[in-house]
Parts: sequence; C-alpha cells; structure tokens
Amino acid sequence: MLFSLNVNSVRDVLKKRGARAMSVEDLPRYAQEQTGLHAMTMATDLLAGATRDTLTKIRETGDRVGCACLLLSQTEPLGFGDPRSKVGEEAVIRMIKVVEAASLLGCNSASLAITAKDDEATMDLVADRMRRVLERADRLEIMVLIRPEKGLTENPDRLTDLVKAIGGFRIGTMPDFEAAVAWGDPVHYLKRLTPYASVVNASTLGFKEPQPAPEAAKPAKKKTVKKKPAADLDEDDDPTSIEDAVLAAIEAELGALDDLPPPEHDGYDLAPLVGAIRSVGFDGAIAIDYRGAGDGTLGVLHSREALEAALEAVSE
Repeated sequence: MLFSLNVNSVRDVLKKRGARAMSVEDLPRYAQEQTGLHAMTMATDLLAGATRDTLTKIRETGDRVGCACLLLSQTEPLGFGDPRSKVGEEAVIRMIKVVEAASLLGCNSASLAITAKDDEATMDLVADRMRRVLERADRLEIMVLIRPEKGLTENPDRLTDLVKAIGGFRIGTMPDFEAAVAWGDPVHYLKRLTPYASVVNASTLGFKEPQPAPEAAKPAKKKTVKKKPAADLDEDDDPTSIEDAVLAAIEAELGALDDLPPPEHDGYDLAPLVGAIRSVGFDGAIAIDYRGAGDGTLGVLHSREALEAALEAVSE
C-alpha cells in the first residue's frame, strides 16, 4: 500500500501571503518536502481558473520532486440522478472535463460523488449517463471512482450494485473512513467497497493530547555531562571518555523519542478500518485526509504515524 496526501488536509498553506505564499503549482514540492509523501490527490476547486499550462506545470513539478498526482477529485457532487435532462447533461460534460484534466495532471484516476435517489429507475439513469463518461475515460486510461454520498451511493451494497450496472474496467469506488464509521458497520462497509477501489480515503478527525507518564514509570533524570574546554582539562581527564559520554547522552535522548507511543486518533479506532482494507488484499493508495483542527501538515504527520502503527498492529 502507498500512502499519499489528500491536499484538502493542507489547504491552510495556500492562504499564506508574502514571502511564504504558495500556489497550487507548489503543492507537489510541499507534499514531498514537508510530509515525506511521494503521491497526492488533488481537488478540482483548487484548480478553479487553471489553464492547461497550469496542469502541465503541476505534473512536471511532481515528476521533478518525486511526488505524482494520482487522482483528481470533483469537489461538488454532480446530478447524475436528476430526472431533468439538462442537469444530467451538465453532469456528464463536467465529469468528462474532470477526466481530461486528470489526464493532463498525469493522474490514473478521477473521483466524483453523485446526487441521486435510491430507486431502480434512478440507478438505471445514473448508469446510462456514467457510461458516456467512461467512453472518454477508457480512451485516456483513467479510472473513475465513485465516492459515497447520501442517497443511492450511501449504502455500500447499493454502490456496488451501481458499479456493476455501469460495467466496464474503468469504474470503481473510493471508500472513506469517516463515511464508513457513519454507516454504522465500518468493517463491512470497507470490505464491501475496497475490492472495487484503487484509492481509499483515510480521513482522520484529530488526535488526543498525550498523557504524562505515571511518576513511577518516569525514567531517572539523566545526568548532564559537560565537556570541558581543552585548556581546562585536568591531567587525569580523558577527552575521549568525555566525548563518549556526551554522545551516549544524545543517543539516550533520541532513543527516548523513538519510544514515544504513536498518536492516538480521537473519534474512532483506526486499526479495524485498516484491518478491513488489508483483509481484502488492497494494494492501492491510502490518501491521508486530515479533517481536524489546527495545523494541517502536523495533522497529516500524526495521521501517517497512527496509520502505520495500525497497519503494524493488524499485521502481527
């Protein structure tokens, strides 16, 4: 599995002004340098007004720094289930444009949410309209992934029915952790949708403040070793042993940091969710989507550490 950055997590960096100002073209570099991730997913509302040159520049920057854009996500749900033909036609045209933009960015997938009532007639209507999008997606070799949305695609079983009704090799799902928990049975939800997914959105909501260790468990205070200047060394002082003591103290401090427990997610347990997608053999991208308060970049770093710990736990 590959960890990637859902850029929704770090929207705050695009609000900076002055010398620290950043543009969407800088996001691949920021993702790689500040989060250590080598892939990202982009949202269409961040590209409002972007030209073909802008999209090409984002792709080229990603190639240079080693952070590719894997997926372009249509931000607002589209009315594929609307009975009005004009609304349905607008949805088809819009999603075809998203697929074309995804191709320019170098993505292999594009995602959308669909507004539609949950009945058979509407499902047939959605399937017919989505097949027109897939005609273009097939030619550009872009996967189209459906995200959960209230109505027809809220129930994981109904969403898989829709995927089957649309048919083809370029249609799939994009499960979301928070949506899975909201459904009530997140393990079933993820096991049902993940086999059709190339990207799973690992949404996180925040992290608990670490609790201080009990007094009895606290390590003994380390003695600080001060290195004497060469001019002050006594005859019996060994410079090598003093240097070794300083290095040992530094290594002990670093070791204490390594022993810190991973961040604890506040909202739901990540381990069963990670276990569910692992159990069905998922080997695609996990998009880290931090939705909590505070600094988004720090939230992403905490999220990655917590997800890695959850993966390790379910692997044991």
